[in-house]
Amino acid sequence: MRPIKIDTTSELLLGATGRALGAAADALDLAVRNLENVRRIANFLRGRMEFRVRPSDVFISSYPRSGTTLTQWILYLLTHEAQPDPEHLTKVSPWFERSLAIGEVTAADLERFPSPRVFKSHLPREWLPDGARYIYVERDPKDVLVSYFYFYRSYLGFHGSFDDFYRRFMEGRVQYGSWFDHVAGWRKRSTETDVLIVRYEDLVSDRKASIRRIVEFLGWERDERWIDRAVIESSFDAMKHRESVFDHATALLLERGVNQRTFLRAGLSGGAANEISEAQAREIRERSSLGRRPGIRRLAAFLQ
Repeated sequence: MRPIKIDTTSELLLGATGRALGAAADALDLAVRNLENVRRIANFLRGRMEFRVRPSDVFISSYPRSGTTLTQWILYLLTHEAQPDPEHLTKVSPWFERSLAIGEVTAADLERFPSPRVFKSHLPREWLPDGARYIYVERDPKDVLVSYFYFYRSYLGFHGSFDDFYRRFMEGRVQYGSWFDHVAGWRKRSTETDVLIVRYEDLVSDRKASIRRIVEFLGWERDERWIDRAVIESSFDAMKHRESVFDHATALLLERGVNQRTFLRAGLSGGAANEISEAQAREIRERSSLGRRPGIRRLAAFLQ
């Protein structure tokens, strides 16, 4: 049998058809992602509008990998004495914007939570409801960078080098955008009486003093025994022992075959010195010292 010969014109048509189909598939994927973003934004805005704030509400916000989970757990210990561990921290301290955006809870569900309600968030202050108390956790950006790099590798399928990720981080091309803009926006609020900025380094080096400062800010009455328990049970080793309580994406990670016991990587302060170059550290210091206008990335980036 003689082989079938495809002329040049047919080859060109087939190639053009393949490229067109590929472009159409890419466009469809983008449309699906955009629709999902629209759905999440609509869910969040609806929930945000229907949510009724209580004066006793506490919002813990931070840029990712800055100590939000540690602070959440401390407040859980300060509001729940001698009880079994929760099935998951989000069951008692919801991730405010994401829980609403993905439809895990509604404003009506949150209304049934007992006071004081404690919410996790990564939102700028402008997007959180007024009338509550706000704790912002700030961490050395070098340590945030390193922790975020390992998080991206373990959780988000990033396969690039540390230097690649460093440039992404500096340019704000990561989830939640620029660390520098996020921190600047909250620092601008630091003089407001309902905002407390807590440094992660202080939580690690002198947790008891930090807990006392938080208790005083919130106006809670807690005796030394209760505070001491919070200090002991919020140690890195104690939290690592019950890591499944803190991992916010356990089910998804298991589906992807990722080991869930990597959410709490080291819990150290100053560990970035072993990973980051002096030139990179210098650039971060210079960027951190500049006066920056707070910038807000589009809402969809905060609802992933």
